[in-house]
Amino acid sequence: MAVLAVILHHAWPNWFVSGFIGADVFFVISGYLITSIILMQLEAGKFSIADFYVRRVRRIFPALVLVLFATLLFGWVVLLHGEFRQIGKHIAAGGGFVANLVFWSEAGYFDSSGTSKPLLHLWSLGVEEQFYLLWPLILWLAFKRHRNFLLIMAIIFCLSMAINVMTVESNPTAAFYSPVTRFWELMTGGIAAYLQLHRTAWTQRWRTVASVGGTALLVLGFTFVKPDVFFPGWWALLPAGGTFLIIMADAGQALNRYLLSNKAAVGIGLISYPLYLWHWPLLSYSHIIYGEKTPFQIKVALIASAFMLAYLTYRLIEVPLRQRRNHKHVVSGLGGAMLAMVLLGVLTAGGVLRERIDVHGAEIYLQALNDSAFPGPLFTPLRHQNIVFQKVSSQTKGLTVFLGDSVVQQYGPRIEQAISSDPARFNSVIFATAAGCPPILHAVKLPRFKFPLCPQATEAAYDLAGASDVDTVVIGAAWYGYFSPGNRELLFEKNASVLAFPSAQAMDASYESLRASIARLSGQGKRVFLILQPPTGPLFDPRNMYTGSRFGDIHPLPSIPNLNKQAFLEENGGVRARLIAIARHSGARIIEPLDYLCTGATCPVTDGSGIPAYTDPVHMRPAYSRKMATYLDQTMLPQEAKSRAALSTAVLSGSAR
Repeated sequence: MAVLAVILHHAWPNWFVSGFIGADVFFVISGYLITSIILMQLEAGKFSIADFYVRRVRRIFPALVLVLFATLLFGWVVLLHGEFRQIGKHIAAGGGFVANLVFWSEAGYFDSSGTSKPLLHLWSLGVEEQFYLLWPLILWLAFKRHRNFLLIMAIIFCLSMAINVMTVESNPTAAFYSPVTRFWELMTGGIAAYLQLHRTAWTQRWRTVASVGGTALLVLGFTFVKPDVFFPGWWALLPAGGTFLIIMADAGQALNRYLLSNKAAVGIGLISYPLYLWHWPLLSYSHIIYGEKTPFQIKVALIASAFMLAYLTYRLIEVPLRQRRNHKHVVSGLGGAMLAMVLLGVLTAGGVLRERIDVHGAEIYLQALNDSAFPGPLFTPLRHQNIVFQKVSSQTKGLTVFLGDSVVQQYGPRIEQAISSDPARFNSVIFATAAGCPPILHAVKLPRFKFPLCPQATEAAYDLAGASDVDTVVIGAAWYGYFSPGNRELLFEKNASVLAFPSAQAMDASYESLRASIARLSGQGKRVFLILQPPTGPLFDPRNMYTGSRFGDIHPLPSIPNLNKQAFLEENGGVRARLIAIARHSGARIIEPLDYLCTGATCPVTDGSGIPAYTDPVHMRPAYSRKMATYLDQTMLPQEAKSRAALSTAVLSGSAR
């Protein structure tokens, strides 16, 4: 259950949104198994700390060494210079079982760049092994000094859980990666082990209750725990508590007997460790190679490949090494192999070992892919109506709220830079945004299973924007995409009426909804800015600036055309005119990015140094946003600067008209 949930989440995160809690299920299982073994050996007088670590090496090292080597080898074939150095760093961290600490220092688990880190999943292995550096020693000392095992476990559980809860909102990345905030989950399994060994077995009635209750908690966890909640926090009690109860229910209950004990489930369990190791490098490399979206068929093939590789690893490597009688030679060989991998990682990270690929000067285009930075390091989560938004705080009392989709989120780096450089000048800013969701009340993005929270997120965003402490509201989106004649990915649902795009009725209703929302905010005395869509299109896509592939040679195109400004305006003229009219009649001020991003008759697709401005056809790169999106600075001026902002915006509105 644990490994399948994680794999499905990694392959289709919009379908299996909560699958990442499979890692929490595995923490409890691992704590249960290891604690059971140690306690039984201590009480039988057979426990040896050295022997414990020998068994850990024989269990963990074979598959891990193989996957690390394969990841490095494939990276040598397809990665660019910077990417190859990074994979070297992650191999060294994975081999040293400190991957969670390294990824903690780099970014959050759910950031967009995580998909291009083939060894990101080793964070959980780092947490586990750091726990096992201490836990055998603690149990051994407690046994020698006749201490109460259960009391020690309860103390560790409570301390770790308390730190987890106190940390998760102020520093969610630390709460996710830190071993200290995760030890309580392994301790949950340890408590289950102690209770089964030293307490009277639960009655049949209570085992049935545990089985039903554990299943219910897991169902609740897989239903309600989403990447936008503060996790682990209290939410992690659902998967951890559910796993604890199912373990305590024992093998006789229906769920355990028919679902978890059948041959298929047991077979997956046998290969679960190598399966976990193999699946993410395959999926991550596919993201690196295919860019924004890996085809569905490719993902299915990769998951099938992960199962095959896991089975072969289990049968041809793990089982033979376990059956070898000369444990000393096996352990020394595995230890040497792991040290060699760490050394290779260090040499790669240091640039001593170089990648194969020759891009003939096309690095700047390839490096632009998957380049995003939202939310940045200065953002902190802000929950409103069970939706998590992002906030950057300044030293002023003013507050600006941004509403929109990922086209607005691309401005995060600019907002972050402006506030950090002059916190006494600008408002604090909240990004009440949701990627893929138009900031239009009653608009539903299709398919629903990919964007289940769009209606709730939009309602929460407008509710937040209407708060009394908000003085400025900024609304933007991929307007020209949403209102395109060919767009069939939106519905307008209000009361019993359902209108489908691209019908004129659906578009008119959406325009009116936007107008009414803006008018309501303006009527509350707030400054409202409506940002038109920046220039977009295939010409901005870095993948259209070179030829070749990562499996061969890559060559830059001899020349890169810029976007014709007039053609872009004509193509989107109808939508643009409608938005300008809405702003004019509802009290909003128009901001036209083309006035800043275009020069004369063209909109450059690269900056002055020839570096791609965008990371895909629609979204700016962080560096470009910081440099060019200065047109947003006026939206962050406090109320006392209102007159200056009004003068500036009047000029912009005139040019837009």
